[in-house]
Amino acid sequence: MIRERTGLLGAAVERRIRDCLLGGIAAAAITLFAAVSLAFGTFAAYIYFRTSEGRVIAALIVSTAYGMLAIAIWAIGMARRRFSRLRRAASASASPGNADSLLRALGGTPQEQLALAAALRLGGELSTMQLLVLALIGGFVAGRRLGK
Repeated sequence: MIRERTGLLGAAVERRIRDCLLGGIAAAAITLFAAVSLAFGTFAAYIYFRTSEGRVIAALIVSTAYGMLAIAIWAIGMARRRFSRLRRAASASASPGNADSLLRALGGTPQEQLALAAALRLGGELSTMQLLVLALIGGFVAGRRLGK
């Protein structure tokens, strides 16, 4: 019985290793083909712009395109990092004792921080149904004020 179980475990491990290796080989092939495609695309863009604009302008256009792409990727990475940090701060402050860390993470004026602290205290004391009714009443009042 033990031999059967170790045989099954060995087969499962062997399948995992094979799948991991095949995945790694596939990822390497995809990366290689993407790099070759990018190189040929860059060369084609350079040749196209060189015939109409000249060598220097063509090189500037291609390098500017790559620079803008790098800036866009950097900006997306920074936005994801900031969103992740805010999400962690919000999840850490889900307990009543960590409301101060949420207030510090969100920043704002002292009045905004006091309003947020009051809202957090109120939200912790009310039930779900009471919060829903309060939100509906607030939405109704805001809608009436905007309608005037």
